[in-house]
Amino acid sequence: MRDIKEFEILDINAVDNGLEIYHLMSNAGNRLAEHILAEFSECKSFIFVCGKGNNAGDGYVAASKLHEDSLNVVVINVEDEIKDIPQKALQQYKGIFESLNFLDVCSKNSVLLIDCLLGSGIQGEPREPYGKIIDKINKFKKILSVDVPSGFMKNKTVIPTQTLTFHDTKSGMNQSNSGDIFVADIGIAEFVDQSCGPGELCLLPDFNPDNYKGKNGKVAIVGGGVYSGAPSLAGIGAYRTGVDLVHLFVPPNSYDQVSTFAPELMVHKLESEYITEEVVELLRPYKFDSIVIGPGMGKIEESLSATSSIISSFDNLVIDADAINSYDFSSKNILLTPHLGELGRLGTGSSEEELISFSKRYGVTVLLKGKIDFMTDGYNLKRNYTGHPRMAVGGTGDLLAGVCGGLMARGLSPFESARLGSYVIGLAGQQCYEEIGPGFIPSDLSVFISKVLGKK
Repeated sequence: MRDIKEFEILDINAVDNGLEIYHLMSNAGNRLAEHILAEFSECKSFIFVCGKGNNAGDGYVAASKLHEDSLNVVVINVEDEIKDIPQKALQQYKGIFESLNFLDVCSKNSVLLIDCLLGSGIQGEPREPYGKIIDKINKFKKILSVDVPSGFMKNKTVIPTQTLTFHDTKSGMNQSNSGDIFVADIGIAEFVDQSCGPGELCLLPDFNPDNYKGKNGKVAIVGGGVYSGAPSLAGIGAYRTGVDLVHLFVPPNSYDQVSTFAPELMVHKLESEYITEEVVELLRPYKFDSIVIGPGMGKIEESLSATSSIISSFDNLVIDADAINSYDFSSKNILLTPHLGELGRLGTGSSEEELISFSKRYGVTVLLKGKIDFMTDGYNLKRNYTGHPRMAVGGTGDLLAGVCGGLMARGLSPFESARLGSYVIGLAGQQCYEEIGPGFIPSDLSVFISKVLGKK
């Protein structure tokens, strides 16, 4: 069962992988026709009530198949203007059309009403005349909804006998609102389903014009002491996601370099020469939306202890680089971002099965960085194929940690942040290489992160 937004993402990624929406629509319509013949063979008539979107297109394909089989088929178009892709399907239908009034006068015995009115993308309650049409549909004894019942999860909704949904069930579906639920395969391969793509950009929230400073996210970066550039790059990565405020907490030996790196970064000087548990109390007053810990920190025992204290005290954490280790994660919102060399400190192998098991057992999300990035929350998995070999340059991982922290601060889950962050920084690397050449550095790359996110 998946959130409806995931299907919008999947459609975009399917097209990016070479699939055509019309091809998927044809597959859906054919599966719909097969389902009708298998489940409702006793019905004498089949009435398709169609809107203007892709749900309507599924219905037109199925109506054409049933009409070709010499069955009694009627199509009712609610809208005069049909969108381009379902219009292509409509042109294939050579059967009978009727007006909406037909729903009031036709016999409701031995009739199957196929609900192709509204898909899952509607905003708010169904507007008129759709509300009245839904009332008309609900008077029929046998109703089959396509993909989701029209008005799904709204106050005004079709209550079907059955729902034929595609690829996977949608979150919120149950017997009471969807009737008997059937799932049909429409030809989206597992590889496409599990690959990150431009659809991931749908996860990025829009800016609210009424928000004031800080409402778009506040991020803390805890690091430095060994490598001073790392926390700075993580901070810039966070800013590139659209957060409002980024604070850096660094030891004195990193302070001068970090504080002059970019004027946007708000830099706090710690008392110790490395990260210690003093940072916990310094973090508390700010109520950060996410915390990134690890960039440039080093593997000093006191710093690892400080990481453990941060984990026990705060939520929404990105643990990166030297901070990666085995801790009591306590099922918090935690994203771990190891490369293969850092993975061993977690006590797990690098196979997908091992990483999924580790994530499920400890309640964390893992983003394993490599030629192909792999990410899992223990239940879902994604692979990202964007990127360029030049991204092996030092500092790229710090940018990624900051990007993921920024996305979490903007409201995304650790798994959502991992898949969007991985895709975006990989594509930014490709574009950076094309424009700047083989010598691009992380500072160059950060600009392209913002450009990629701006393509939403």
